[in-house]
Amino acid sequence: MFRMLLWKEWKENLWKLWFCGAASVVFTIMLFRIRIIPDFANCILISFIQMFAVPVIFSLDIFSGEISNRTVHLLFKIPVPRWMLFFSKYLVSAVGIVLIFLISGLLMEFISQGREAQILFLLKTNSLYSMAALVLFTWFCAFGCQSRSEAGSLVAMFSIFIGWGIVLLWSGMCDVTWAERFVPYSLILMKTIDVGPVGTALSQIPASLAVLGIACYRYTSIRRYL
Repeated sequence: MFRMLLWKEWKENLWKLWFCGAASVVFTIMLFRIRIIPDFANCILISFIQMFAVPVIFSLDIFSGEISNRTVHLLFKIPVPRWMLFFSKYLVSAVGIVLIFLISGLLMEFISQGREAQILFLLKTNSLYSMAALVLFTWFCAFGCQSRSEAGSLVAMFSIFIGWGIVLLWSGMCDVTWAERFVPYSLILMKTIDVGPVGTALSQIPASLAVLGIACYRYTSIRRYL
C-alpha cells in the first residue's frame, strides 16, 4: 500500500519535477555558455535561486491543495495510517528536490569540465545548497501542513525565510556561533562555520528530524472533516 501511495504522489508531482528540471537545465546551460561571470559564481547564483524556488514549488500545494479542495477527508478514508500518507508526500517531494539539484550539479560539471574550478567542486557546492533546500522544505511542511489555501502556505514559507534570516543576522552580529549551525542558510556559509560543512550538515539532522516529527503530528491531527 505504501508503494501505491508513493506512486500516486509521484504521478501528481511529476509536473513539478519536469518544470523545475527544465528551468534549471535551461538556466544552467545559458549561464555556463555565456560566461559573463566565472563558473563558481554561476554555480552559486543557480544554486541560490534553486534553494528558495524549488522547495516553494514542491510544498506550495502539497497539503493545502487537498484541504482547499475539500478532498482531504476522502484521502483519510484510505485504510492506512495517516503518518503513511504524510511520509509518502514528503519522501516523493524530497526525492524530486534532490533530483533537480543533482541534475543541475552534474550539468555544471559536464559543461565546465574543470576549466575554472576543480573537478566535482561545483557538484559539492551545489549539494550543500540542496541540503539547505531540504531543511527549508521540512520547515515548510511543519508550518504549512494545515494551511487551508495556497496563500496560507505561501505566507508560512515567507515567514520561515524571514525568520531564519533574522536568526542568522542576530547570530552574526552578536557572534553567537553555535546558533549559526542550526540555521539552514549556514550550510552555504562554509567560511563562517568553525566546524566545516560536514559538521554543519550533521548539526542540522537532529533539529530537522524533530521538525519532521512535528509536521507529521500536525498532519495526522487534522480533523476528518474541515
